Amino acid sequence: MNPDLERFLNLRNLPQRITAIEAAGLLGCSPHEIPRLVAKGLLKPLGHPAPNAPKFFLTATLQDLQRDEKWHHKASDAL
Repeated sequence: MNPDLERFLNLRNLPQRITAIEAAGLLGCSPHEIPRLVAKGLLKPLGHPAPNAPKFFLTATLQDLQRDEKWHHKASDAL
């Protein structure tokens, strides 16, 4: 595991807005899978970013998705 990602995941209080790479680590998937999940409508970035702009995600929403078994089934099917 990437040491920076491991350090991030071990934080006591995660930031409320995280990048796509950090979101991937939190959800247990690869960073290259995040754009596919966004394209399929399974993840929603904050705001209205341009297609080539960096995407940010709300930590609370991702933590809810971590515990949602049905969402993980949909995400696995989409990937």
